[in-house]
Amino acid sequence: MITPELMEKMRAAGPGKRPGWIVACVLLILAGAAAFLFGMFGNHPERAWQAYLINLVFWIGVSSGGLMFSAVLTMTDARWGRPLKRLAEALGIFLPVACLLLGALYWGRYHLFHWIHNPPPEKASWLNVDFLFMRDGAVMILLTAAALAIVHQSIRTDLSGKADVEIASVRAQKILAPVYGILYAFGLTLLAFDLIMSLDPHWYSTLFGAFYFMGSFYTGLAALVVLLAVGVRSMGMATFVRPVQHLGLGRLLLGFCMITGDFFFTHILIMWYGNLPEETHYILARLRESPWLPLGPVVLVSCYAVPFGVLLVRRVKMMAVPMVLLSIVILAGIWLERMMLIAPATWNGEALPLGIQEVMITAGFGAVVFLCVLLFLYRYPILPLKDPMFLEVMAEFEEQTRADAHP
Repeated sequence: MITPELMEKMRAAGPGKRPGWIVACVLLILAGAAAFLFGMFGNHPERAWQAYLINLVFWIGVSSGGLMFSAVLTMTDARWGRPLKRLAEALGIFLPVACLLLGALYWGRYHLFHWIHNPPPEKASWLNVDFLFMRDGAVMILLTAAALAIVHQSIRTDLSGKADVEIASVRAQKILAPVYGILYAFGLTLLAFDLIMSLDPHWYSTLFGAFYFMGSFYTGLAALVVLLAVGVRSMGMATFVRPVQHLGLGRLLLGFCMITGDFFFTHILIMWYGNLPEETHYILARLRESPWLPLGPVVLVSCYAVPFGVLLVRRVKMMAVPMVLLSIVILAGIWLERMMLIAPATWNGEALPLGIQEVMITAGFGAVVFLCVLLFLYRYPILPLKDPMFLEVMAEFEEQTRADAHP
């Protein structure tokens, strides 16, 4: 049974009023916007737009993948991750902003989609820029609507004092979670085909969509590890998070590290086994040609080799600092992987397009995501206070604490 003292701590948990965090986010957003505008009106506007696209597809993946964790908890009736449910939902609040940022990408279409003037005849009906933005905008709106519906029903459970409303909200989440899962897989597959694969219109892969949305869930889990560490340290969540939550996240990270790495390997295996030389140019241009040659080993090590080796150790999964550092390495590695997928199709310079401009634009995008998370957690409880399974977990924690105090 949950004591009144524990319930009071649950209600009090949250980021509090931290204007310093908001000021830092706003300053980073302004710096990122300035770097983008400076690059857009400079000598190489394609470099600014390519950094914009890299960050757009990366942070859409982080946001939608983070919310997918909440949907998975609901679909599987998993109890262990319930204390993390609201943090995962907070990551999804970036999706409405992502819809607007996707629309802004239309202004950079001529710098990114070189097939606009001369599309391949067999793909001309599909590679139509207006149709591309219409379908991608529609799928993003549907994905965002499903995400907001899930979040609305979740917080409705906490804010309502009526039992019938709480029951109805829990049932609604059970219906909405698989709907979001389907839209997540379909929507991110379409975005991967249109915003990444179409940049090199003569190359195609039917596995590419799955590679993108699985990798996005991988980044969502890594971002959740970082956000959980912030919540435990600065938002009063330490009482409600035990080693089982850290261990569960670590196991999921290991699993999706292996799945994403397997998809990466499968692309190369099919080309080799099927003897498809017409498709190898895409891989060779990114792994063997200058200036992209150094990025390949960095991506393989940071996204797959290091996480796989580290996450095999059970104790590491339950240690906050090593897990946060590892998650940052994973996020940086996946960002570089997105760069390897996008930049070689849009950049013809001799030097690697990775400098202060890209760093500032990336920091600006990250600040937008974190600001969305903060504003959401300022307004709504950081814990799912009325979630039945969360209350069961808290009751077990309370019993365990009493048993430890009176052996």
